[in-house]
Amino acid sequence: MPDAATNDSPSIFDGLTGQEHAAGILDNILGSGAPSHAYLFHGTGGTGKVEAARRFAAALVCGAGGCGGCDDCEKALRGVHPDIVMVEPVGAFITVDQVREVNRSVNLHPGEGQARVYIMSPAEAFNSESANAFLKTLEEPPPFAYFLLIASGIDQVLPTIVSRCQLIRFQPVRPERIEERLREQADLSPVMAQAFARVSRGNLALAEELASDPALAGRRQRYIEAAARLTRGDTGTTPARLAAELLAEVEGSLEGAGVEQPPEGFFSATRRQQEQDAHRRETAARRAEVALALDMIGTWFRDLMVTASGAIEAVYNKDYELELEGLALPSRTEDYRRAVAVVEATRAKLGYNIDLELALQAMFYELLEVL
Repeated sequence: MPDAATNDSPSIFDGLTGQEHAAGILDNILGSGAPSHAYLFHGTGGTGKVEAARRFAAALVCGAGGCGGCDDCEKALRGVHPDIVMVEPVGAFITVDQVREVNRSVNLHPGEGQARVYIMSPAEAFNSESANAFLKTLEEPPPFAYFLLIASGIDQVLPTIVSRCQLIRFQPVRPERIEERLREQADLSPVMAQAFARVSRGNLALAEELASDPALAGRRQRYIEAAARLTRGDTGTTPARLAAELLAEVEGSLEGAGVEQPPEGFFSATRRQQEQDAHRRETAARRAEVALALDMIGTWFRDLMVTASGAIEAVYNKDYELELEGLALPSRTEDYRRAVAVVEATRAKLGYNIDLELALQAMFYELLEVL
């Protein structure tokens, strides 16, 4: 392991917004000159785990321990270093075949840098079969090899994987840090920067996407408007109609993604497997968008609750502050709290094989009863 950058020099983790604690731990690890062979970076989505892994990998392959300016560092940070391998799921899982390739290649000495590094994301994608095939390599790799695993939910990673890794936790990014970052990167009004920072709830990546993607920002607005219509009791606002409109937005967000088709000439088993993998990816993307919609709807009812409680300064959706003040009734505070619970309960069901339209209709029906 090469010597790390000295304490008075810039850190390769500089600019990792809101993760000073994790960055400090990683700097200390590099400074020790004796990094472990396996780390699990874990924490909620959008907190910079993959970016931190890229930077840590750069330091491992760099002859100066992460100078940030050499050819090894530049290639690593651009994601093109030949000694840094990114392993991601094929379909829903990291497969046994992928693990076998890792097991084979891990013994090859680095071609350009000081180490061979595997970034594996998400670690939740290991199933029992692929994990079992990986355990010996994860536990006893060659001295020049390192594994950096990424997970949003450590409780969803197989214990046999977790127990063989050093854990590095990434905290949700504080709203004020996200707001500061958005103001630096995007031409946003203070109100919108604050709104995107707050509704993202520590997910820097989501906040940046809201600020840079007008289509996503528009969907966020329409999801909130659906909740506002429900609150106002607008004419024609029925559970079936609201569910259909929400799903239409979700399907619209998936347009252009398509389902990847296997090349002509592939035998039928491969074709079936590829079609199944494409279907899993599409299903995962659909459910992720529904989860986002429910998160946005949930922030509306949460904002009604805090506004009714007299805490308008705590509102997430700052761009709706005036409407919230006009709608929130102190006598309905408990009803708004129940509405938040209804939305959260529906979101929790997304991990199961449910009919999305029926689940959304049931949610909107419950919300109508509560409100």
